[in-house]
Amino acid sequence: MADSARMAGGIDGVIENEADRLRAVRNLGILDTSSERSYDRIVDIVRKVFSVDIAAISILDGHRLWLKSSTGTDVAEADRRDTFSQFTIDHDTPFVITDARSDARFSDNPYVDGPPYVRSYAGVPIKSANGHNVGAICAVDTKPRNFGTRHLDILQDLSGIVGNLLSLRERAMTDELTGALTRRAFREQSGRLAALAIRHRHNLATVCFDLDHFKSINDTYGHAAGDEVLQSVCRAVELRVRRSDVFARVGGEEFALLLPETDRNGALEVAEKIRKDIRALRFEFDGKTVGVTSSFGVAVFKPASEDFNTFMRRADAALYQAKSEGRNRCIAFGNSEVTVKASRRRVLKAGKISFNNGGSSIDCTVRTLGEEGAGMDLISTADVPDAFRLLIRSDGFDASCKVTSRTRTHLEVEFR
Repeated sequence: MADSARMAGGIDGVIENEADRLRAVRNLGILDTSSERSYDRIVDIVRKVFSVDIAAISILDGHRLWLKSSTGTDVAEADRRDTFSQFTIDHDTPFVITDARSDARFSDNPYVDGPPYVRSYAGVPIKSANGHNVGAICAVDTKPRNFGTRHLDILQDLSGIVGNLLSLRERAMTDELTGALTRRAFREQSGRLAALAIRHRHNLATVCFDLDHFKSINDTYGHAAGDEVLQSVCRAVELRVRRSDVFARVGGEEFALLLPETDRNGALEVAEKIRKDIRALRFEFDGKTVGVTSSFGVAVFKPASEDFNTFMRRADAALYQAKSEGRNRCIAFGNSEVTVKASRRRVLKAGKISFNNGGSSIDCTVRTLGEEGAGMDLISTADVPDAFRLLIRSDGFDASCKVTSRTRTHLEVEFR
């Protein structure tokens, strides 16, 4: 990888723990999902029992706090550095601030100085099934106050309930929103189909695709609009696949198909039909007619020479070639321009964008990472130059980057 380095050691325990924590967040598959009644009812209980102005369930990724559910505030996400929850996840006991104005950590905080004018806060970390603090449940008030032991015990009990809900979500085999299989179910089915392909020497193809610039739909029209798009896309796919095929939602706007007894040309044909079906979809949001496109990567399993992970990396490489060529197209691995180096891993890593010779930096969350490039989310890309360095401390990673595409909150880069 050009101008990059990976350190074999020297990473302190805090960074290692944060890398594990973010991996747990990614495995939950909860980020940027729409509201759900089970979580909304819990924050309603917190607000009523505590008699506070604001209650929320938050999840923290590498650069932001994102609210899965909240009441009393219109904030949907915030820069992680400005949040009380960044301190909460560093504790296994309740984190309490009785008067933010008299606390040096928060006296000049934008949410203390400005709306919603936070003065007091009580938060308890939310744990994943493997014990990582992935977020917080909190009670927030606009006046100074103490939080009694009884209230904090209740908040801890509710945190445990939220953790159980997240664990159930992670173990689910069917995606609640779209009805497609989950990533967990896809992995189980893929192992079975790969074993059959090896045993019986029949073809097995995969199609990986994602929706082009999907986050801009959520950012512009809201999560309800994004949910409608995802549901419509899945219905379109299900009309094209056979009963023997395996279709899964493996990420927010990322999908995968396994096609038994299908060769490269057959898989490309399926992918092209689905691409056209998705391109033909139309939605009405805020009085505007909106369309969506998608990019596809196709690969065929070679039982004699590769394992299943290599097979999927080849499909990913073709997918990212399709994106680099302008999106809204299908590419099969085997094209002379497609190499495994072009593939990307779906990750969730804390990154830092560094520019002005290291004098300026912006936190980001790295969502995809490969040998040739990366994709990352930010609160805003407005102040990011077209060339910078990407640092991932947990990996000892440092690379010079050139921006290849940007939306309001997302960057795609290639390494130089």
